[in-house]
Formats: sequence, structure tokens, C-alpha cells
Amino acid sequence: MENIEASLGYKFKNKSLLHDALKHSSIKKFAIRFERLEFLGDRILGLVVAEYIFQNSKEAEGIMAKMLSVFVCADSCYKIALKIGIDKNIATAGEYLKNNKTVLADAMEAALGAVFIDGGYKEAKEVILRLWEEIFKNHNELEDPKTRLQEICQAQTGKLPSYELISVTGPDHCPEFTVSAAFNGKLTKATGHSRKEAETEAAKLLLKIIR
Repeated sequence: MENIEASLGYKFKNKSLLHDALKHSSIKKFAIRFERLEFLGDRILGLVVAEYIFQNSKEAEGIMAKMLSVFVCADSCYKIALKIGIDKNIATAGEYLKNNKTVLADAMEAALGAVFIDGGYKEAKEVILRLWEEIFKNHNELEDPKTRLQEICQAQTGKLPSYELISVTGPDHCPEFTVSAAFNGKLTKATGHSRKEAETEAAKLLLKIIR
């Protein structure tokens, strides 16, 4: 707990909140507490990042929305979770889940929810802005692969890429989706722990081919 507190830059008054954030919902008896914190943390993260974008960008609403989706996406939460060592401290129903992107991204949001409950909005905001600083700085290098693929496909032919769900495997608490992305005779396949994640990965692969 001390390691996570040090990485977050926040010391909890109520340690049980951090314990709940690091007991994943795959452990059934902790599911409700974890999911409630995750739900709250997701909203706090979105609010803080939206406020940051509004104050630090002069872009129109559409561009701001794209920036928000990149800053708060599972990939960004996953990177921060690894950065602060959640993968080494989270309790899950199976060891293999500790390397799962979705699990760690959800736990990152749960930890933010715990900070908010324990210390309020100001403390949560300070934690988020500090942890997300590098992602904000590099925002020009970030892009939503599906959006970028759509833009390129429309520019080339006026048509959109297509996505198809191929299969869903694995247990209910950790399903694995396989999806294909196709455009102009080119096809890629990818897997993910949500359909959106799989489509994003397939879009990344198709972008490389098209470019």
C-alpha cells in the first residue's frame, strides 16, 4: 500500500478504500466495491481531463472530444497503471489477469475513485494532472486509430473501413474478442478484452498496411 501511495503522491486517511481499489472484481466478494470505485473514478478522470483540455486548448469541440477520448482511454489508463505499479499490487482471481490491459485500466480508475472519496476533488485532480502530465505533453503523437483509419479511407475512396466480430472466447469475467478490419481488399485481425479494444488493434494494423 505504501508503494502505491508513494506512486500516486497521495496518502490515504482511510486505507480500506485503497484496498478495495486493488481487489479486482474477478474476486467475486469484492466485485461490487471495486466496480463502484471504478465507476466513480472513470467520471472523475473524465471531468478533470475535460477541464484541463478546456483550459489549455483553443480547439473546437470536435477536436477537444477526440483529445478527451485519447487521454482517458484504456491504453492511457493502462500505461499509468504500469507506471505506478498496480500490476504488482493488485489482487485478482488469477495471476494471468495481472497483465490484462482492461483489468489494470479499470483498477487505475478505481484507485482514482478511492482518492476522490478519501480526499475530495482537489486531491484527485492533483493526482490525475501529475500522473497524466507526460500523456498531455505527447498528445500530438497520440491518435485514435479507428478515427484516423476512417479519415484516410474516406480521403482515398470516399468509403469507410468495415469491422466484423469473428469470435468471443474465454470466461465471462475476462472474455477475448477477435475482430477483423477490412478496406479496399486489405484485411487484418486482432484480439482484445473488449470489442472496442479488438477493433482498435485491428485498425492499427490496417493503418500500417495502408500507410
